[in-house]
Amino acid sequence: MKYAPKKVFILSNGKYTEISYEELCRLTKEDKTTYTDKLFIPLHGMLMEVTESSYKDFYKDKRRQKYLYEQSEENGDISYDMLTTDEFSGENILIDDSNDIAAQVENKIMADKLKQAILSLPEEEQLLIYRHYYAEITETEIAHLYGISQQAVSKRISKIRVKLKKLLEN
Repeated sequence: MKYAPKKVFILSNGKYTEISYEELCRLTKEDKTTYTDKLFIPLHGMLMEVTESSYKDFYKDKRRQKYLYEQSEENGDISYDMLTTDEFSGENILIDDSNDIAAQVENKIMADKLKQAILSLPEEEQLLIYRHYYAEITETEIAHLYGISQQAVSKRISKIRVKLKKLLEN
């Protein structure tokens, strides 16, 4: 052990008792049969007595982590934590902004509501909206088609948009 632990916790009668490391060494020398069979794991600079199964599990996990680390080094794997700098968090690589499901659902709902609102308009207003927004015909071209000024077409479209807004708010 590199450093002597600050505290040692011994399990007796189902409860932990705190002793110093020096006291554990002294007790081990005095009563070899009781204390040499005890199993301890290091925990935050302390030693904690554990059951045999906990001891085995702890060191099995520790060996597994060491193995994974060695394999990672051999394969040249990179952890996203290694990419963290003062300006950038490596965890940001894991965040996918491209598929915001909530926004997609919201857009779909609004599109459905808009279609219903357009269908509730008179037929001539539906046609004007279709020509301008869906067929992408300019206001000037629509004005020539209807034989009116571009300003008149613009005003009609504005009035229809106000109607649609009110329909969507209900």
